[in-house]
Amino acid sequence: MGDNIFQFAIGTGLLYFGAEFFITGSKSIAEKFNISPIVLGITLVAFGTSLPELIVSITAILRSDPGIVVGNVIGSNITNIGLVLGTTSIIIPIYFTYKSIKYDLSFLMFTTILPLVFLFFGGLVLWQGLIFLLLLLGYCLLLYQKDNITDNEQDLALNNGMLFISLKIILGIAGLGLGAQIFVMGAKGIAIILGVPSIIIGMSIVALGTSLPELATSLTAARHNQIGFVIGNIIGSNIMNIVVVLGFTLLISPINIEFNQMATQGTFMMILTIILFVLMKFRGGISKTSAGVLLLIYMLFLYINFQFDLEGWM
Repeated sequence: MGDNIFQFAIGTGLLYFGAEFFITGSKSIAEKFNISPIVLGITLVAFGTSLPELIVSITAILRSDPGIVVGNVIGSNITNIGLVLGTTSIIIPIYFTYKSIKYDLSFLMFTTILPLVFLFFGGLVLWQGLIFLLLLLGYCLLLYQKDNITDNEQDLALNNGMLFISLKIILGIAGLGLGAQIFVMGAKGIAIILGVPSIIIGMSIVALGTSLPELATSLTAARHNQIGFVIGNIIGSNIMNIVVVLGFTLLISPINIEFNQMATQGTFMMILTIILFVLMKFRGGISKTSAGVLLLIYMLFLYINFQFDLEGWM
């Protein structure tokens, strides 16, 4: 048990610092092209903070553990809204113009419903993964058309800082890869010893661990009053968790999970996503009171997750 906890802790640390290196390096490059904070948050940073979920999920599917994959995606999306956005908004309330993100929020709602519908009618298979990836392509094209990205005539290859930035990105990717391997081994070992199904571990402990980059970047952005960066990171990360993580994972192997195994958790994901949509559209953001509600829902999710009749999952 001690070895598994040590693996879990080391894996979490590598994931966290690996993602941090990747994000800061990617951000430095993106800023040279004058990309707006909201688009930066939804795209490069969201992809960077979702890399732990992607690598952990690919590692888990290669180890024939689909419960970690689905649990990680659903649990991470719940954690991003309930814990990350809730915690950040308690420190600094998040207010942002709904008009600027209405398409992104609508796309998030659609992508949140889609995997639940697929699971309701059966497991997740290859053609559904292709649909997720096509949705990703279409969404990226939409973002490109929306945002005015200007070319920087400076030759980036000659920039003295590019070597350091590239090194940070390489170290970040290496940390993510190694951390994911150790992280999944530790989490799976803990699940076996405790007799807890891997899908529950995926939705709670693994999801929390892989959401650490979102929490760190959101808190840092909030301290610097980069509100667009915060909300863009959460919306983008939740979209990436579904279309990228599930999309690429399903290219490797189908996921045979019954809908009743994650119906409660899927409901929590839908409720939190709807609350986020309503708060942004009708309240213009998230106050400290609303943030408290998000945190309470997240704590209720954890309580129900572990109070479930585990024998029914076996």
